[in-house]
Amino acid sequence: MATPRRPTRSRAAGRRAPQAPTAWDRHRLYEQAVQDAATELALVEQVVRRAGRTPRRLREDFCGTALLTAAWVAAGPERTADGVDLDPEVLAWARANRLPGLGRAAGRLRLHERDVRQGPRGRYDAVIALNFSWQVLQVRADLLAYLRSARRALAPGGVLLLDLYGGWLAQKPLVERRRLGGGVTYTWEQDDFDPISHRLRCAIHFDLPGGRRLRRAFRYDWRLWSLPEVTDLLREAGFAAVEVLWDVEPPGVEPRYRLRRTARNQGCWLAYLVATR
Repeated sequence: MATPRRPTRSRAAGRRAPQAPTAWDRHRLYEQAVQDAATELALVEQVVRRAGRTPRRLREDFCGTALLTAAWVAAGPERTADGVDLDPEVLAWARANRLPGLGRAAGRLRLHERDVRQGPRGRYDAVIALNFSWQVLQVRADLLAYLRSARRALAPGGVLLLDLYGGWLAQKPLVERRRLGGGVTYTWEQDDFDPISHRLRCAIHFDLPGGRRLRRAFRYDWRLWSLPEVTDLLREAGFAAVEVLWDVEPPGVEPRYRLRRTARNQGCWLAYLVATR
């Protein structure tokens, strides 16, 4: 099974090895293990342009360390971004470690400590919630309230982008490891899955040189939502169109996303939902 990370499943081999001592910051390790800002934002730009808009205004919900929003504003002086997260610790990290490197572009990035359901409205070209973070909303009414709020924040023709994963391997306990370089090993652990509620509890661990381990560096308590469930909710929230971008490559190969209306089930699948206002 592909460890949940977006949007590639084998990018680690090309990464620069982390350098001690700052490399053992759990947030930097997370970024190295599961994020690729250039690839992710290229996809955002693609779906925005396909909707007939110019990618200028972005809101990222559950923004964490603001890696994506920072890359967005750094891509051009006409771009602005808002990052929303409820965790004050990670936002403090972003302000201390991410904003200083942006120079003048930092003035076009705003970070907000609030519930994503009360996120800022700015007539955005895109609102994104990636790395499966939105699945922390386990109750149908809560997820619907979020989707309605995200729709209100979009300009006409703007897009909401969500990523999902699933398959029968997503519904069982498992442990998967991957070397990051520099003597660091990333571990994804699925602790428990409840087939009645679809509640999924997971954790990320890092093994470091010298035998040190960052156990449960990150913990997740999600509901494993299905594509038809979320598609129905997006339509109920008022989106004009909902499409599925499906990874058409087999596990172990760099994902390649294509529009699909049907697909064959597999042990693990990755997909994006693109909802247009």
